[in-house]
Amino acid sequence: METNPKNKIMKDISGLLLCAGLSGRMGTSKALMLYDELPFAVLIIKKLLLVCSEVSVVTGHESKKVETGIKNYLKVDEISKVKFVFNDNYKTGMFSSLQCGLRHISQSDWILYHFVDQPFIPESFYKEFACQLSGEMNWLQPSYSNKLGHPILFDNKVASYVLELNGNSSLRHFSNDKRIKRRIWECNYSEVLTDVDTLEQFNNLTIKQ
Repeated sequence: METNPKNKIMKDISGLLLCAGLSGRMGTSKALMLYDELPFAVLIIKKLLLVCSEVSVVTGHESKKVETGIKNYLKVDEISKVKFVFNDNYKTGMFSSLQCGLRHISQSDWILYHFVDQPFIPESFYKEFACQLSGEMNWLQPSYSNKLGHPILFDNKVASYVLELNGNSSLRHFSNDKRIKRRIWECNYSEVLTDVDTLEQFNNLTIKQ
């Protein structure tokens, strides 16, 4: 029996979740904020594990509190697939946390790069997203109503390019690099455009939902 190549691709994805920020505008750790009775980070990790063989979580500010808070909500088999990585330079910004995570991630064909303030994306998105992968691209990004969203899938070659950049770079600017073979997936999930920076935004979103 022939194996489905899409299923093989899905097994070769590693998740990368950033939980290192100061969350200054929020006033509390985004990773541990509760939605549907679970912390943001836990909701995302559970969804990532639908398509990822492992998830690397980059911590920084209040790292021990964040790590313990996440582990308290995960099952034993889930914890075994989650790796916590501390970024010493988390105060310098998100890009340093991305590079830190990539340095510690296991060898995978693809990396699913996710922000911690997007816990609202439905489970079905991740399965559909992973099924869009092919050898004709090395960067896959969702779009809704022609607006680019997150998370992003990129391959290990792109990961190596990112690690070559200096710490003042940004993934947004790098996406225009000629080595990037980017495909935009116009999806039906408006949540790819939604993130949360303040308590007011969070309260408004939860009221609507």
